[in-house]
Amino acid sequence: MSKLLRLCLLSATFIAMFVAPSHGKDNSKTNAANKPNIIVILADDLGYADVGYHGIKDIGVVTPNIDRLATNGTYFSNGYAMAPVCGPSRAGLLTGRYQNRFGFEDNPGGAFRQNSTVKPGIPASEVNLGEQLKKQGYVTAWIGKDHQGKEDEFHPNNRGFDHFFGFINGAASYYAEKSKVQILQKNKQPVLEKEYLTDAFAREAVAFIQNNTQQPFFLYLPFNAVHGPLQAKPDDLKRFADIKEEKRRIMLAMNYAMDRAIGEVYSTLEQNQLLENTLIVFYSDNGGKPIKGTAGNASLNTPLNGTKGTLMEGGIRVPFLMHWPEKIAKNKQVDFPVAAIDIFPTVLAAVDDEVKPTNTLDGINLLPYLTKTTDTANTANTSKTPKARYLYWRFLYQWAIRDEEWKLVKLKGVKQPKLYHLATDMSEKKDVYQQYPLVAKKLTQQYQTWSASMIKPQWSWQKRFGGPHIVAQPDKKKRNKARSIKSTSTTKTTYIKKTTNTAD
Repeated sequence: MSKLLRLCLLSATFIAMFVAPSHGKDNSKTNAANKPNIIVILADDLGYADVGYHGIKDIGVVTPNIDRLATNGTYFSNGYAMAPVCGPSRAGLLTGRYQNRFGFEDNPGGAFRQNSTVKPGIPASEVNLGEQLKKQGYVTAWIGKDHQGKEDEFHPNNRGFDHFFGFINGAASYYAEKSKVQILQKNKQPVLEKEYLTDAFAREAVAFIQNNTQQPFFLYLPFNAVHGPLQAKPDDLKRFADIKEEKRRIMLAMNYAMDRAIGEVYSTLEQNQLLENTLIVFYSDNGGKPIKGTAGNASLNTPLNGTKGTLMEGGIRVPFLMHWPEKIAKNKQVDFPVAAIDIFPTVLAAVDDEVKPTNTLDGINLLPYLTKTTDTANTANTSKTPKARYLYWRFLYQWAIRDEEWKLVKLKGVKQPKLYHLATDMSEKKDVYQQYPLVAKKLTQQYQTWSASMIKPQWSWQKRFGGPHIVAQPDKKKRNKARSIKSTSTTKTTYIKKTTNTAD
């Protein structure tokens, strides 16, 4: 071999040592950097009509940032919550499983338990989305409302979330500095907050993103807007001065503040060049609660029938969208039924489709039906639809089942279920139970089989469902005293009388 040839081979070997791809630690960092960021945003008690992209006219809705997510993403006309109230609905979302599998059928709390060992919350045997993504190398944050149990074992910091800022209850004053009955926390430490609560959640969410631009993150952002108490910022109220009904005016201003907060998150992603590879999910935990007498937060479910607390469409059919510019088609409406239990498997597939969850998930991966046909196309493959399936609900006195066309629903105080052909009657105006007895029978049998595979509610506010064991509840004065903040801050806190029902 000539001297020149040997020199060339040595040079090539030397160069290869430095330019060849590494299969060690550095390469894993590169792979981690390519993983999408995940943001799941929840609204609270937001009605089907209360987003601009649903196109309900003349009701005062102003949601430009939510609408932008829909225009640049895919939105679901038949998107469902897992329950008509906050706690169980969110438990289904967080686990990707029917919450009835682990007895989370009512909001946490209540005096009635199946036995003395029951603690209301998601049991440790269930792996939530934060725990799963933490295993995948994600840094995780929960910013907002936590209605998943008050015991320390259920605290977000103990269930897969590196960072927590928010409150642990069903509702909170939006002016936390003045509230005696709610404690805002940052990683288990009480904090005094002077900002309007929705703005504070936006501030913390933006800071979390800015601090984690170099690693994949999961941000769970469950707002308490537009749940009561109805409290809006004066400047936001001015924008809706033409709305005559006071509650509706306040609710619209609260909704506008939440939309602005979502816009801040969006802008932060843009500024840090993270938007293209971030999967954003927006969803409401249950339907709205229109005004009835003195109750209700003035949200609207038009054109749906029913409200929060019921299994009619207005209680469980909600605004629901996904946005991921790098993968998901733009301005695409999907009409086949989807549910919050589909979020977990969809996120898992986006992160790593080879990973198997600890527990069998009830939801399905939606990405095959949402992703672009090519890298440059803006449309999804519309010929693809999921395999036919049923969606189920069981909420104490009520139950429901639906397939692609039909829905059978049993309401409290009614002996015979009602059957609706949702494909032509989304407003549930005409009960066709008598006209289609075979459809009703088939759906009833299907529901009964599913329900038999679930367990009893492990606790409840209702004696009939919660079980024989009764847990004494502290009286109101002692409970309020226990929740008051003993702060070393020099800022004087003015306490106000409790205005919310923590069981909502």
